[in-house]
Amino acid sequence: MSGEGMVGVAVVAVVGGSVWLAARGVQAGALVAARSVDLLGAGLTKVGDRAERNRADWEAGNAALLAWESAARRVIDLNARIEVLGHHAPADLAAGLPAPLQPCAESPAQLDAWCAATRAELDLVEQELRQRTEVAVLSVLRHTVDLERPVTAQEAFDKYHEAMARKAAAPRTPPPSALAAVTRILGRLTPEASAEDRAEVLAAAAQVAVPRPDVDHDTLLDELRLRVQRAGERARERRAEAVSAARLLQAIPAGSPDPDLAGVRAELESVVGGRRRWDPGLADRAARAAERVRRELEHSYVRASVADTLAGLGYTVDEGFATVTGNPDRLRLVRPEWQQHAVQLVIDEDQVRAAVIRLEDRAGADARREDAEREEQWCGDLEKLRTALGGSGMHVVERRLVPPGERVVPVAKRLQPPGRKENRVKERER
Repeated sequence: MSGEGMVGVAVVAVVGGSVWLAARGVQAGALVAARSVDLLGAGLTKVGDRAERNRADWEAGNAALLAWESAARRVIDLNARIEVLGHHAPADLAAGLPAPLQPCAESPAQLDAWCAATRAELDLVEQELRQRTEVAVLSVLRHTVDLERPVTAQEAFDKYHEAMARKAAAPRTPPPSALAAVTRILGRLTPEASAEDRAEVLAAAAQVAVPRPDVDHDTLLDELRLRVQRAGERARERRAEAVSAARLLQAIPAGSPDPDLAGVRAELESVVGGRRRWDPGLADRAARAAERVRRELEHSYVRASVADTLAGLGYTVDEGFATVTGNPDRLRLVRPEWQQHAVQLVIDEDQVRAAVIRLEDRAGADARREDAEREEQWCGDLEKLRTALGGSGMHVVERRLVPPGERVVPVAKRLQPPGRKENRVKERER
C-alpha cells in the first residue's frame, strides 16, 4: 500500500523495556538481553535517529519503564553468572544452583529482590567451591608426600577431581609445615582454572612437596607462583568470555528453527562450557544474530500493541483478508457498525501506515459524507492509539495526516479465502 491518500501515517519507535511485554506474547528476557549486546548493559539501544533525538523526552516521561529494564538487565547478568558457574562447579553444587529467571511482568522491586536473594545463594556456592578446591589441592599434596615422589599431571588431575566430587568436604586440618608455603601459593589458584592448567599446577606443586636435592626449593616455589599466576589470568579471560557468551545465549531463544540462530547458539554454548574460545568471528555472528532477534521481537511487540489497542477500540481483524495475504503485517480492520468501510493497516519495521478504505464502490454526496465520517472516526481513534502506544513504552512520531474528506477514499474488494472461492465454483458446476 502506498503512502498516498493515507489518513494516518505514524512512525513507531520502541525505545524502552516494558513491564507489559509478556502480556503481548513477547519474550521480554530475550529482548532485554538483545538490547544489552552492544554495551552489555550500559544504556538503551537506540532505534532510529528520531528515537535518539527524542530520547531525553521519552526517558523523562517513562522513568518506570527505565527502572524495569535496568532491573531486568541485572537479572540477565545474574543468569549469565548462574550459567557459567554451573559448568565449573561439581555436579552436586551445580544441582543446587538457583534457576535462571526470565523477566516478564515482575515489578522492578520484585526483580531486585530476586537478584539480592540469588546473589547471596551464588556467593555461598562459590565459597563452598573455593573451600572444596582447597581441600582437593591439599589431598593431592598429601598423596604425593605419601608416595614419596612427585605425582604426574594425570595422577594429580585424578586425585583432585576425586576429592572435588565428595559432597562433604574433608576436615580442614592445617597442612604440615613443609607444605605451608605450597598450599599458600595454591590458595590463589582459581576454581575456574582449566583442567590442563590445574593438572600442570598441581604437578608442579608436587615437585615442591617432595624435596629434591638436585633442584633449589626457592626456584621451584617461584616457578609454581608463575604457573598459578598465568593459570589465573587465563581463567579470568575465559570467564569473561563465558559470561559474555551466556548473556548472548539469553538473547537468542532456544529451539529456533532457523539454522543460523541455532548454529550461533551451539557455538556460544561451547564457549560457556569451556570447549572453545571466543573470537572476533563468533562475536560478530552473535551480535548480528542478537540484533536480528531484537528487531523481530520489537516488531512483534509493535504489531501486538497496535492490534490489542485497536481491539479495545472496537476494531477486529478481517480473518479472510489475513488468510488471503498470508502476511501478518498487512491487516484489514473492520467494525460491526461499518458495513462498507474498513481500515487498511501495514506495519513495516518501525512504521505503522493506515488508511480508511471503501469495500463497495459508491458515488454521490451520501457516499462522500459517509467516507468523511468514517475518516473522522478513525482520526479520533488514531489519537487514542498514539496515547496507548506511548503508555506501552513507545515513542510515536506522526509523519503525515490527511484531514477527513480531503481525499478520495480508495475502493478495495472484499477478499475471500481461497477455499471459499473453490467451493463456490464447485457449486456453480453442479
